[in-house]
This record gives sequence, structure tokens and C-alpha cells, in this order.
Amino acid sequence: HVTFDPREMTLAWDCRENATVVKCLMSHREEGQISMKPIDKQCSCTFELRSLHRGVVLTVEANTSQGLFEQELLYDNPGENGTAAENFSCFIYDEDFMNCTWAKGRAAPDDVQYFFYIRDSEGKKERECPHYLEHSGTHVGCLVEDLSELAFHSYFLVNGTSRRVGIQFFDSVLSRHKMNMYSPPTNITTNCNHSHCLLEWQRPRAQQNVPASELMYEVDIRQKISIPGNSGNKHNFPINPRASYTVQIRTANSRILHWGPWSEPVKFGFEEQESSPTYVYVLVVLGTLLGALVIGFLFKRFLLTHNLFPPIPKIKDKLNDNQQTNLQILRKELVLS
Repeated sequence: HVTFDPREMTLAWDCRENATVVKCLMSHREEGQISMKPIDKQCSCTFELRSLHRGVVLTVEANTSQGLFEQELLYDNPGENGTAAENFSCFIYDEDFMNCTWAKGRAAPDDVQYFFYIRDSEGKKERECPHYLEHSGTHVGCLVEDLSELAFHSYFLVNGTSRRVGIQFFDSVLSRHKMNMYSPPTNITTNCNHSHCLLEWQRPRAQQNVPASELMYEVDIRQKISIPGNSGNKHNFPINPRASYTVQIRTANSRILHWGPWSEPVKFGFEEQESSPTYVYVLVVLGTLLGALVIGFLFKRFLLTHNLFPPIPKIKDKLNDNQQTNLQILRKELVLS
């Protein structure tokens, strides 16, 4: 009389005085064989929380007066193959809200309807999805805005109903660390000189209580650079002084590296000066002013030199002047005659 309670993950049997249970075994397709010892004077074994949708084989080993005895129990996933929810994923955005999504099973009938449940690791508290997301009337997701009761490790179950066939269930055990999706940093600024740039950013409000050692940043500046969260939210690096850059940053948990979305691109650096119309205009104006100053300086120097050293007047030669005058008169008379 071996039984299994999937809600509490407990394997139990009828106790007999002539039998002593040595151990309990769970053959899990993903994790292999898991062994547990029963608690003293109790006829049960309780396993840690695990997914069961692929089925498990449970075994009880006991010593009896006739030797070692084993009893197996197959826990299977009832329903038609291919009808369970597929592509299941859950993400927690900045510890603020959780969004879980799944797709309709490839063999599920048109009238299938899925239902989503969250259970704590001890199986004591369970709640159904408060806000379903739908596609053509079928539940394909769940939005959970209140995370106050979400345990560090939680069990997620998606089962279904149909009037035509039995629907298999899908389950998964996830930790909050694996589900956390951090928003990108905000207020990204750069301070550049001609050799280096200092890149700085701020955490979003929802990440203020997360220890710096648990964060990792990825900076994309032509190539991806991983930066520890305790770097002071800044990064100093060399640049090409004649180039411009575009930077984006995203955040993840340093132990899991499940990256969140990229920030909006931020441009920084130096543009090519030759390609700037403003730069060319400034050069023309400066060249014109410099030329005018040089010409003015040379003209002023010429006037100063002329005032200090005026030209010396020539001595008039009266004898030569009279001879030239007589020659001119003689030429006129000859022409007239």
C-alpha cells in the first residue's frame, strides 16, 4: 500500500512490525536517482520540491525477515501526449511584478483551457493566477502584481481541461534569483578627454536594496565588457579622440547572468572635425581676421617708416634747365619755318 502525495512530495506506506524501511528512491528523468531516508518511527519519506510532469518512479526498500524487499510506484502524467502547456517561462521585473507565459500544447484541442497555480516549497499555500493573459479566449499567461507571498523557491503548475480529451499538466520549480529580470541602468553619462572616457550610471529605484556584489553590468561599446556590480557604477576606458561612440548597458544577477533588456543608446566621444560645417566656418572667419591683422600691421609700419625717414629733395640744375628750354624753342621755330 505505497502512496504518493505530489502536493507535499511525500511517499508513504503501511507500517509493519516485521519490516524496517532502509531508504526511499525517486527516479527523476532530469536529475537522476534521488535517495531519502525515512524519519524515525514514521512510515513516509518527504522529498524536496521537484517537477513531476515527465513522470517519476518511486521505490521503497525495506528489510524483512525474508531479506531485502522493494516496492515500486509509477507516478505518471495523465492525459494525452502533447496537450500540456509549452514554452513556459516566468520573469520577475525589478522585484515589482511577475509575468509568466506559456503556449498552447501542439496536440491540445480547440476547447482547451489552462489554469495557473503558485505553491510554496512546503505545499501549504497555493493560489491561482489573479490576472490571466488570453489569446483567442485561451489562458496563455499570468500577471502577478503582489509578490509578498512568493517564496524563494516556488512550485508553478499549469493544468488544463477539455471536453474532448484529458489534458496533461506542466510544472516547474524556480527560484526568485533565476526569475529576476533587472531593468537597465538610468542616467548614463560620459566625461571624455582626448585619451579616456569615464562612463557612469545609476541603478533604477527598484534595485536600490540589491547588494552591489549581486549585480553584474554588461557595457556594449563596439565590444561587450562585463563589469562587476561593486565597481561603483562607473567604467574608465581609452578612446580614439577622432571618433564617436554609442553605448548601451544592461544588468543581471552576478551568479546567474540572466541579462535584462538593453538601455537606450547614448552617443558620446568626438566627431570628425573636418566633416563639421561649423568647424569650417570658424576656420574661415579666423583666417580672414588673421589676414586683416597682418595687412593692417604692415600698412601701419609703412606709414611709421615714411614719417620717420621722409624723401630728400633733389638740387635743381638751372644750367641744364636753360639749355633744354632753348632747344625746345629752336625746335618749334624750325617746325614753323
